[in-house]
Amino acid sequence: MPYEFRLPDLGEGIAEGELIKWLVKQGQTVKEHEPIAELETDKAVVNVPSPKSGTILNLNVSPGEKIQVGDVLCVIGEKGESVKAVKRTKEEKSSKSTVNIAASNSQGELTNKISAKTSAAKPAKKGSSTVIGEIEEADDKPKIITKRSINLTKALPKVRKLAEEQGVDISQVQGSGEKGRVTEVDITGKSQKISGAKTTQTSQPKTGAQVSFEQFGRVIRLPLKGIRKTIAENMIKSLQTAAHVTHMDYIDVTNISKLRDKEKKKAEEKGVNLTYLPFVVRACVLALKEFPYVNSSLDDATGDIVLKEYYNIGIAVDTQHGLMVPVIKKANAKTILEIAKDIYKFAELARSREIKLDDLQGGTFTITNVGSLGGVWATPVINHPECAILATGRIQDMPIVEKGKIVVRKMLPVSLSFDHRIIDGALAAKFVTEIKKHLEDTNALLMGY
Repeated sequence: MPYEFRLPDLGEGIAEGELIKWLVKQGQTVKEHEPIAELETDKAVVNVPSPKSGTILNLNVSPGEKIQVGDVLCVIGEKGESVKAVKRTKEEKSSKSTVNIAASNSQGELTNKISAKTSAAKPAKKGSSTVIGEIEEADDKPKIITKRSINLTKALPKVRKLAEEQGVDISQVQGSGEKGRVTEVDITGKSQKISGAKTTQTSQPKTGAQVSFEQFGRVIRLPLKGIRKTIAENMIKSLQTAAHVTHMDYIDVTNISKLRDKEKKKAEEKGVNLTYLPFVVRACVLALKEFPYVNSSLDDATGDIVLKEYYNIGIAVDTQHGLMVPVIKKANAKTILEIAKDIYKFAELARSREIKLDDLQGGTFTITNVGSLGGVWATPVINHPECAILATGRIQDMPIVEKGKIVVRKMLPVSLSFDHRIIDGALAAKFVTEIKKHLEDTNALLMGY
């Protein structure tokens, strides 16, 4: 019997993808776990593996088309089954007047099938009850019930759960996602409107006056999609959820600079580009151990502060597709050279869109290096649901008064944005001071005290 391979849940709220290209052809034999397609999500380009061995009987999606989680990607047949047999099966199904209606529940995408026979049918009694609900008295001609008539709402299970937790009627929410799909941002916005207005009436989001940019000259309109759309949604969610505050300071990295210059050649011999960033990552991990609240998240559903006992450091990477944040897992267990290797490797994979989704997930604290682009200070937006993000600026030679004398030191400007709901300004200042201690004293950095 043909097996319909449906696009699986890709995690992290990813609801759809765009097919880049097929790696197999119709009629080709494949093995289980063999890559069969390249799919671009809003975070990365991923290889989709075959769920089983068999023959590709049909390719249901063309390159460039978008496919939702749960949609049929392709059909895989058992050994000895032909493509022709599958087509015949489809023709037999299409000859029947059967309407398939996709519906969602809290456990995933379900399919309700409603059969509308073309032969004469007995009229239903007014007020009779079915699995769909009350049915009006039927006309002589059979009616086909559509998705709209039973008001089905497209949303992922995690979005439905969020709506239930916040007391939002998801059927009354106007979806802003692809094909009207309801997103977490839609639910959060609806919840805030209900709390502020004290009403459950459905209302369309207010928009400002429509401006016709074309009246001033030629314009080019580009769709907000992919990584850019994800960044936009995440930034709004972070700013609307966390109470952002930024603490700034200078760190003397003269000693780190000397250590780096000393070890740089040896690192290159091992194929490692030793920058300042691995030292910063190491210092941040040591500081996070001393101040665990900075390595936490606020669970908005339960009101709990979740203290994480693992240290996964995200590194913001500027790519031509938009900002991506690969995550260095278990950074506390890695040496500075190992961290340097991971930073370079993930940056290259992110820029080529070959990075795995798993390498973009699970971060507990993020570092963004604006100094590599010439910046000094910044007010970075927290990578929600993390508690804080550190921006490092351009290292500068600056005159510093030391023991009554003016000396030139290499100074690193840092900006820490943090969620004031979880930590206060005093704790944030102490956290940055702890980072300073490790970066200004190489012994403290290398020994971990």
